[in-house]
Amino acid sequence: MEERSEKCMRRENEHEKKQNGYCEQDMVDQIARLSENTEVPDSLRPENIERLLKGKKQKKHFHSYRIGLAAACVAVVTGIIVWQYGSLHHGMIDSKGVSADNAERKISGSRKIRIAESYDEIYKYIKRSQGNEGIAMYARSGNETSAAADTGSGNETSAAAVDADGGYSQTNVRQSGVDEGDIAKTDGTYLYVREDNGRTIDIIDAGKGQLEKYNEITLEKEYMVQEFYIDTDRKKLVAVCQKECTDADNKKQVGTDVRQQTKTAAVTYDISDIKKPVKEGEVTQSGTYNSSRMADGYLYLFSEYYTGSNVVKDKPVTYVPMVNDKAMSQSSICLPPENCGMMYEVISSVDISKPDETADHKAILSEGGQMYVSKKNIYYYESGWQQDNQTVTTLRKISYNKGKLKAAAQGKVKGYLNDTFSLDEYKGNLRLFTTNNDENLVTILDKKLDKISTIENLAKGETIYSARFMGESGYFVTYEQVDPLFSVDLSDPEKPKILGKLKIPGFSEYLHFYGENLLLGIGMDVDEDGFTTNGVKLSMFDISDSSDVKEIPMFDISDRSDVKEESTLVLDDLYGSHAAYDYKSVLADPEKNVIGLSGYSQNGESYYLLTYNRTDRKFETILQEEVNGN
Repeated sequence: MEERSEKCMRRENEHEKKQNGYCEQDMVDQIARLSENTEVPDSLRPENIERLLKGKKQKKHFHSYRIGLAAACVAVVTGIIVWQYGSLHHGMIDSKGVSADNAERKISGSRKIRIAESYDEIYKYIKRSQGNEGIAMYARSGNETSAAADTGSGNETSAAAVDADGGYSQTNVRQSGVDEGDIAKTDGTYLYVREDNGRTIDIIDAGKGQLEKYNEITLEKEYMVQEFYIDTDRKKLVAVCQKECTDADNKKQVGTDVRQQTKTAAVTYDISDIKKPVKEGEVTQSGTYNSSRMADGYLYLFSEYYTGSNVVKDKPVTYVPMVNDKAMSQSSICLPPENCGMMYEVISSVDISKPDETADHKAILSEGGQMYVSKKNIYYYESGWQQDNQTVTTLRKISYNKGKLKAAAQGKVKGYLNDTFSLDEYKGNLRLFTTNNDENLVTILDKKLDKISTIENLAKGETIYSARFMGESGYFVTYEQVDPLFSVDLSDPEKPKILGKLKIPGFSEYLHFYGENLLLGIGMDVDEDGFTTNGVKLSMFDISDSSDVKEIPMFDISDRSDVKEESTLVLDDLYGSHAAYDYKSVLADPEKNVIGLSGYSQNGESYYLLTYNRTDRKFETILQEEVNGN
């Protein structure tokens, strides 16, 4: 099924229009065939799914299909619908994965997160969710997966830039100051790289200008390394793994669904003697690995735990997550703002100097969502349809400090978020760019998630594709047939203002501040018909004047009407860039003037390394390499 979807998604540019219909029909056919002997609600019948798909705008390139359709097809086979955002109660979903209920969703107006008082209370939420016409849906993270390094807390250098002594690059992260795991790291002397087998981390000596394998760390067969961290100060390597449950584990969960039979593990090694790495400890928690963060010597581990259908009321172990093989207490479980939920986001914190125990843990009961992690808080958000195609996003805020987790607040806003870069915390307030039906909005919430202000009715008929915050300014890109880049003044939270917008062909899915007054955009070049894509497009925007954002011309001439060639580069052999959904795949270092990105070509996967010539105002390719494989 996955292979079939990839073939459908990677059609040539001239087949882009047909691709929409083919892929949608393929999904409809699959649902029809697999549901022949299954009673399904009217809203989920193939003809209604087809009607909904035709009625909703979709991104005109293959990335949305790669994530969405592949997931949808897998969903039919397994009986569990997996989508990028939001939840399905007894309605349908749009291209953003937002649920469409037949009845308006009832969301609590309280700003306080409810904590479970008993396991019975949790059980009732789960059973109500199962009772929604027998269909439940949980969100599978798109690697928060969509698009850029963050400088939202006022930092003016990219988190991917070199460290203080200019020695080496780091993982491109969502929030500067908060590290993220990756499959390749460096400490300036050694490269640490996960092998294709998923169990081995190679240690490569790069100190002499040549790559030479120096050592390795190999985990046991039940572990599969997802990502890892290098803490150079504490001389630790932390491998974050998916771990198969043992027979002993399964005996503790008799009667549970097979999807529960997996754990997420964090295994810590002492690498103070690089010749002899020593395993120091391990923690585990229920569910499949979602993401992780590291700050101030603490690892924050996130996994998605789906309860399944075989829950037994008097056996909490069948519907409550486990941390280090012990069922979580009800006082650690945050109840949803709605009256149902059957999936948990499990959060544990680990002091890596005490790697065999958790410092704290929480579980957020939900129907599926995503999260944004600031320097102080974790925001977990879910989106769903109400009546008349209106959408609403609920938010739950969990504060963290030196491993301590605390349920802080909950709230809601109109519309859905394109990705985790469409919301940002600044001076205690939360700023959000959302799309609702045929409009876009700017909303600012206070520390308690009460609304301070909003701007509505922006870019009617268009959809937000990318966003970036920097201090008291914000930028977002919408798309229909041209690419408007909006600049927003957020200096007064009570009176945000749209300063200007720039319209150019195509769209940007990734935005990255590139030194002072420059904003890098990575997206797709699109013909005037709005359908045919010509390859991956890199643009450099001048944001020195937020009220007059410009795509920089190559030559310094006053009459822009005579400019024939803009400061852009189209990589016409790439169908799309990984930057659209995996921000860690991008290297953007304005100090060394290096831009790295990967994408899909006709021959597989390719990697580009580029520079931006500030004098000639143009991009220059310095490396192009096929990198097929893992």
